[in-house]
Amino acid sequence: MIVYYDICAILIISLVLLSCLLKKMYHGRTNGLFYLLLFMMMASSVSDFFGAYIQNQGVTGEVSRTTEYMWQYIYFGTHNLILPVYLPFIFSNIGMWHEFVRNKLLKRLWIAGMVVNAVVLLSNVAYPWVFYVTENAEYQRRSGIIIFYIIAVSYMIYEIGILHKFRAIIKRDKLIVMVLLFPISALGIGIQAVLPNHLIEMFMISIALLLFSLIIRREEELLDPVTGARKYSAAHEHVKKVLSTGIPTNILLIKFVNYMNIRMYLGQEQLNDFLKEQSEILRQLARQSSVGDELYYLDDGLFALISETGDYDSMRLYAQKIRDHFLDKIMHKNFSVLADVRLCILGCPEDIDNYNTLYTFCSSFHMILPETKEVMHYPDYVNERDFKIKSQLDDIIDRAIKSRSFEMYYQPIYSITEKRFVAAEAFVRMRDEVYGMISPGLFITAAEISGAIHTIGDFILDDVCRFISMNDFIGLGLECIEVNMSTSQCIEMNLVEKVERLLKKYKLNPSMLSLEITESAVDFDPDVVDQNINRLSDIGVRFSLDDYGTGYSNVRRVTTLPVEIVKLDKTFVDGIDDPQMCIMVQETIKMLKQMGKKVLVEGVEEEKVVQKFTDLGADYIQGCEYLQGYYFCRPLPERSFIEFMQKQVQR
Repeated sequence: MIVYYDICAILIISLVLLSCLLKKMYHGRTNGLFYLLLFMMMASSVSDFFGAYIQNQGVTGEVSRTTEYMWQYIYFGTHNLILPVYLPFIFSNIGMWHEFVRNKLLKRLWIAGMVVNAVVLLSNVAYPWVFYVTENAEYQRRSGIIIFYIIAVSYMIYEIGILHKFRAIIKRDKLIVMVLLFPISALGIGIQAVLPNHLIEMFMISIALLLFSLIIRREEELLDPVTGARKYSAAHEHVKKVLSTGIPTNILLIKFVNYMNIRMYLGQEQLNDFLKEQSEILRQLARQSSVGDELYYLDDGLFALISETGDYDSMRLYAQKIRDHFLDKIMHKNFSVLADVRLCILGCPEDIDNYNTLYTFCSSFHMILPETKEVMHYPDYVNERDFKIKSQLDDIIDRAIKSRSFEMYYQPIYSITEKRFVAAEAFVRMRDEVYGMISPGLFITAAEISGAIHTIGDFILDDVCRFISMNDFIGLGLECIEVNMSTSQCIEMNLVEKVERLLKKYKLNPSMLSLEITESAVDFDPDVVDQNINRLSDIGVRFSLDDYGTGYSNVRRVTTLPVEIVKLDKTFVDGIDDPQMCIMVQETIKMLKQMGKKVLVEGVEEEKVVQKFTDLGADYIQGCEYLQGYYFCRPLPERSFIEFMQKQVQR
């Protein structure tokens, strides 16, 4: 008999096995079934080789006959298990394991086929009707072997049917290769039936396995090289399959909220080691909790574990173990890391039944849900007003833009030296037809992310200019209205032309418009920002620097920009009673005054604060010129603001 085919089969299977081990394909049910499939094929090929080798040597005697029987029993025992093992592997590989687990009839038939094969093979010991080894150690096949082929064909037909049934959720290349196993195997069986001395069957099956490994088992393309968890693309495919088939699935989202801080603390190399270490712990805890280990890394410190077990309680216990793990500081090499982790469990398709909604929630759940270290459950929050607003902000903003549901509010600014209100700051408010008034703290950030801030910013500038041009505004004694500018607006290439067009449209003196910029906006794109600010300043538009002291204060940038007023953040006010803080405030004001800037203190809510800053005076070396806050007046809608200011003027 020609045994070279078996030798080639053994080499191919060994290479596939080595490749899997080098790629560290250790974890998961699918990998386990694939290794089992490799084992059955290797055992079949080895036993087929040694059985043929004994016959080729022409050795006779009872020992040779017994050895031949042993190899043939091993061959049929393992060979008959290849297709039965391939069946659950198919279900696991295409993500339909739950179908295999829950279909009792399928499992009974699956087991029945293996039992029949085993009974037939064992009966051959007493009555050799499947195969026989003569006294000269010659191997002969007999009529009973047809039962093995009938059962094998039954498995093939059913497995092809499964692949056809779920073809819509299987990638085309994967489907083709998984189906190819059957005709290639059938071809090998056919050739060996016609040419019995050519042991080509296992070689043909190993070729199919090699194609399968090259095209389907490209595990390195699915794994994140840093964490060892599966990539975002793999999660995308898994979720699409879950939503298209309706498989009851639990998803646990694990977000490192302080990911950027950990990165700065550890550095990129140590961060990678830390994430890999934590990823392995997450998988270990998952296996201990019987929720599987389908862990995905979605970038920026966000992990997701997707479990199709349908056991919500097990997922909850798993989440609690993770919470307990991250409650205290974690020692990583010589670093002590405090990870601020948010956890949320949701069900698909029960809680969320479409991909876009799920994607949006996954990327922002740590901002949408309350800040807590406890495990959060999507159903507990889904009906709360704040959650609905936060999860639908993009749609709410679009609705507001289309219906122009924005309204301007104004808060007066008090001059210490003139003892009256000399300006006002404009604030935008959004009123939704479903949820009513929406906080700017919510929709402004969302609008900056989505890009809608440009449209909202255009509305604000237009409406403020309209307000300044009204006859009612003239008698209020205000020098200007301040308008907050987002970072996105500051780098608009047509900002200057836009402002000039509005000033011309409403026939305004440019000095009546004051634009507020922040430190982050100033440093975002210095060249564009500088050009916009300087050009607008040249035509007479005023500028103030907002929220000074909340971030990295680039003093050099402050001195080079035509900023007239610097606004100190509320944090300066909150600590004014502290003698050390008071010294810092005075020194900060003194520094800004020496630069030729005027100073405005925001967040003034108490009379003692007003008195404190008033007592400092407002000369050229100390004290601030302006105060703003709830102590004087809350932001008011346009008509209410006019009425308030008219009363102030009449005093």
